[in-house]
Amino acid sequence: MRGLVNASVDAVQTNNVPYFKYYLSNSLSMHFRCVEMEGEVIHRIENIDEFYLEFGYTPDMMKAGVLPEEFIWAEYIQNATCNFVICIQIRILKYLIKHSDKYVEQCKVWLDTYLEESVAKAATCANCKMKPICKKLKITS
Repeated sequence: MRGLVNASVDAVQTNNVPYFKYYLSNSLSMHFRCVEMEGEVIHRIENIDEFYLEFGYTPDMMKAGVLPEEFIWAEYIQNATCNFVICIQIRILKYLIKHSDKYVEQCKVWLDTYLEESVAKAATCANCKMKPICKKLKITS
């Protein structure tokens, strides 16, 4: 079983950037705590809290009883006015840049590709609550 995010998002490939999935909702899955690229496990998530922090999920949300997958569903998937597949991919790439040993440089290239595409969709992103985080990503990438 895949996480809520992965179960509802169709694979999208943009400018030869692979599609990434993560598995955190089913602890019985052999892929639990893994990031997958095009069907291949490329990273094991050691600290789940750090992973979810990349998506804007905070310790205060955790204290308030908000589940991370519910937060991601509400912020990225349920909003029918936007297609947040790129936003999700950007956050996974930012996490991998910080925590992966093998794919750091390639992830930076892929991140730049996604950031360019998200800039092209700036009108779509104008009212997004995640816009301040995206602006910060563009500055720090």
